[in-house]
Amino acid sequence: MAKRVMLTITVFAVFVQLAYSCCGPAQWEGYEGVSVGLKVNGTGEEGTGLLNMSVDANINKIVIRGYSLWNGQQQVKQHLLYDYSAAKSYSVYYGKCSIEDLAPYPGKVNCVPSDAKLVLSTYYGFGDNKYEIDIYEFMVDGKKMQMSFNKETCIPVGEHQQLANGFADISFMGITEGIKDPKVFDIPPECNRARSVSPRMQYIKKIGRF
Repeated sequence: MAKRVMLTITVFAVFVQLAYSCCGPAQWEGYEGVSVGLKVNGTGEEGTGLLNMSVDANINKIVIRGYSLWNGQQQVKQHLLYDYSAAKSYSVYYGKCSIEDLAPYPGKVNCVPSDAKLVLSTYYGFGDNKYEIDIYEFMVDGKKMQMSFNKETCIPVGEHQQLANGFADISFMGITEGIKDPKVFDIPPECNRARSVSPRMQYIKKIGRF
């Protein structure tokens, strides 16, 4: 279970690890649809989720909230805040908070890395009903990622991660410009009440990120 929870932290954090190439709106909100396949201790496991995501490049923060479902039965509530202005991340699972340091961010959180490789320019649809995208390839923490963006707006469309013990596919949808409630970027209340790490989260830290 610890391995699975750590995956959600990593997968949903991938978008925030970008620097400069093209840039989308400074503020936007939308949804992440996630599909994950893992092999844990010799057993295949599957996770899915539809989470709320908010991005504000003006304050260098990203927040992700919602539920993921593992093996069709175990529901996990999560609240993730990545505060690059303070170099801190706040991860809440099962009501327990884990606070970690974040490495300095090289650019804006709404942009594609300057060293990203353009793999393919293509489109969805056909004829006059085309949705043009650019697919980039880049490295994050030594792992190869592929991510697609709308050609005109630089809004994220999809993402693929090849993991050491599986894969993760993410689709971004329902994106709107602006932030409805700035308080969404506040530190999770669980982290204000008790800044201790639960035994489960201590175990997750020992495993490390995928």
